Amino acid sequence: MDITIYLQLMIGGILLGGIYALVAFGLSLIYGVVRILNFSHGTLVAIGGILASLAYTDLGLPPYVSGIALVLAFGLFGRLFFQFLLEPLSARTPKEAEIGVVLVTVGALLMMSDIAAFLAGPTPKNIPVRFDPIELGDLILSSTQVYALAGIILLTVALHFFLRYSWFGRAIRAVSQDAFGATISAIPGKTLHGNTFAFGCGLVAIAGVLYATMFPVDPYMGFSLTVKAFTIIILGGIGNLTGSLLAGILLGVVESLAAFLIGSEWAPGISIMLLLIILVVRPQGIFGGKPA
Repeated sequence: MDITIYLQLMIGGILLGGIYALVAFGLSLIYGVVRILNFSHGTLVAIGGILASLAYTDLGLPPYVSGIALVLAFGLFGRLFFQFLLEPLSARTPKEAEIGVVLVTVGALLMMSDIAAFLAGPTPKNIPVRFDPIELGDLILSSTQVYALAGIILLTVALHFFLRYSWFGRAIRAVSQDAFGATISAIPGKTLHGNTFAFGCGLVAIAGVLYATMFPVDPYMGFSLTVKAFTIIILGGIGNLTGSLLAGILLGVVESLAAFLIGSEWAPGISIMLLLIILVVRPQGIFGGKPA
């Protein structure tokens, strides 16, 4: 079989994996600091993609403009969501708090999906922005995909330096490594928890916009994206941005090849199978858990 086909699949898988990794970044930060598994995280990707699509088709807003607006809006939403729905659960016993978090975030997933489907319709949407393709011999690359992948890599690098050198980033790493030590060092834990949750929600808005430029989005795709993000976190290690990027690319390439070789209906189950295998064979993750 022509090797060009496999190269095209690899490139598509790398791009898809980069977007998966971007979804996982925010979830990884939230869990590393707040110790909350937000099951509605992937639904924000779908809603972000839908809103960016409507802004492009109905208002003529370019994706980068709607992306900036959505980062701010999702950040505010995340801060309020944490303050009024999740933070009060800290007064409960640990078991009650864990169950409460699951119920609240799963409930939010269902409600947001239904509201988005009611307001925007259940049909998939995308942002039909296209650039001239790049031809390398028999290999044809989508310029849109190349730009999106370059943006994901640059954002990963920027996040790495932000988390490493800014006060907010150092505080996040301190709390994730030693919450008690961070508290006695005068790092405001509750405020940092809320701001980290808001930061993770704002970050996922970028993933939603990029996803919609490449693939169709629908209101009910959020849970599958959340599962993929969980898989990437376990593969790459909690808080490890480089590991998450590599794990996301690995998952994207495997899904792309599986869809071509054995059928697209098998691709969604790949993340579940990888998750189960890793939990049994190497629960600390392939790339370890050292923060980037």
